[in-house]
Amino acid sequence: MCALRLEELTDEERASWEALSNEDYEGSEYAALMDKDAFEVIQSVYSAALDDDFDWMLRLVVINGTVVARNKSNAAFCALLKRAYEHAVASGNAGACCNLANMYHNTDGTGSKEDYATAIELYELGADRGDDQSSVNLGYIYYYGRGVDKDYAAAYECYARAALTNGNPEAFWKLGDLYAGGRGVRQSDWMAWTMYLKAYENGKGTGFQCRAAHHVADYLMTGIEGKLDPDPDRALELYVKAEVSYYDAIDSGLTYYSRCLDQAIEGQAKAREAIREKHRRIRAGEE
Repeated sequence: MCALRLEELTDEERASWEALSNEDYEGSEYAALMDKDAFEVIQSVYSAALDDDFDWMLRLVVINGTVVARNKSNAAFCALLKRAYEHAVASGNAGACCNLANMYHNTDGTGSKEDYATAIELYELGADRGDDQSSVNLGYIYYYGRGVDKDYAAAYECYARAALTNGNPEAFWKLGDLYAGGRGVRQSDWMAWTMYLKAYENGKGTGFQCRAAHHVADYLMTGIEGKLDPDPDRALELYVKAEVSYYDAIDSGLTYYSRCLDQAIEGQAKAREAIREKHRRIRAGEE
C-alpha cells in the first residue's frame, strides 16, 4: 500500500471530529482558514464519515461540487477532506479510493512522479473493489502519460474494464477515441461509432452525453462505407442535443468545451444544408 495515512479513525480523532461536526463557524479556528460554505461541507462530510455512511459522504462532495472546486487550493480544507477519504478507504469503501486518488492526480501533467504513483495505486485499489470510475481515471493516466510513459494498450484495458463491468459511458467514449485514432488497437471507424453510440445511450442525463452525441453525429454525416448510411436528419438532432449539453458543461466550469460547442453549432449548419440538398434531389427526381 502507498505511504499514506490510511488507518481508520482513532478514538482521539473521533472525539475531535464529533466536536468539529457540532462547532459554530463564527469564532472558531476554521473561520480564519476557510469560508463558511467550505466549513459546512466539511462538517457534513465528517458527520457522514462518523456514521460510516461513506456513500452519502461521497454524494455530499458531489452535491457541493462548486464549493469543493472553489477550495481545491485551500490547504486546510483539502487536508480535512483528504483525511475523510483516507478513513473511508481504510474502512473498505471503493469510491473513496477514486476521490482520494484524484487529489494526487494532477490532470495538467505537472504533478510529481510520487503523487502519480500514489494515484495509480489508489485507482488500482478502487478498481479491484469494483469502482468503475477508478478504472476510467487510471486509463487517463496511461492515455496521457502522466507520471508514466504513454501506454494506450494499458489505457484500453482500464476503459474496457469499466465499460464491461458497469457500462460506464465515459469508458465507452474513451474506447471510441482509441478506435477512432488507432491508438493501442487497430483503427476502426465502425468500432469507434459503436463505442460512441454506446456512450451516448448510457450517458443520457450525464455530462458525457454531449461529447458522445457530437461524435455520433459526425459519423452520421459521413457514414461508414458498407456499414452506416449518412443520416443528416438524425445528425442534426444529435448536434442540437450536443449543443445543449455543452452549455450545461460550460456553465458548470468546463470552459474548455467552448470550442466543441462551436463545432456542434457548425455541424448543425452542415446537417441542415445536407437535408436541404437531400429534399431538393427528391423533388427533382434524382433520388
